[in-house]
Amino acid sequence: MNCIVEGNCVKAFGRAIHALARLGDELWLDPMAKGLALRSVNSAHSAYSCFFFSSLFFHQYNTDKGSEPIKCKLHSKSILPLFRLPSIERTVEHCQLSTEDDLVKIKFLCKHGIVKTHNLRFQESDALQAVFASHLCPNVLKAPAKLLSDMVMHFPVSQEEITLSISSGKISLRNYYEGGNSK
Repeated sequence: MNCIVEGNCVKAFGRAIHALARLGDELWLDPMAKGLALRSVNSAHSAYSCFFFSSLFFHQYNTDKGSEPIKCKLHSKSILPLFRLPSIERTVEHCQLSTEDDLVKIKFLCKHGIVKTHNLRFQESDALQAVFASHLCPNVLKAPAKLLSDMVMHFPVSQEEITLSISSGKISLRNYYEGGNSK
């Protein structure tokens, strides 16, 4: 795999990595012909999340044609510091990700010609997939990210759980406080 992420897309890519790191200790990179999937699961295997970046997201995207794509697992703690958002926003012009042997190479091309290269060892593993019967899940919730962001901004940042309830014509978000009423 070899791909280049440019400009504000580096910031979005970094935010996806930060979100997945909150969920689990490991991050799966799954390069496919259509794009790159980043996946994570919590330690109890009760929560799963996937960010799929289409090949159109990248300035340049290539998988190793003719060979089996590498599916690798990284520790979140090894990749998380590389995508610290304040430094990414200020200095990085584009980022190149590539895989060689048992390494994921992340190269940041920064302002003033500065190049930062990081080599992370990975474990080769099967792609992480959620196992569920899709025919038992007929409902789909789609909404613009801005709308969802506006909905959850009214809850405290320290809130661990929010309940999403859907009925015909109504969607509600609730939280619960011990000793108090829900909002």
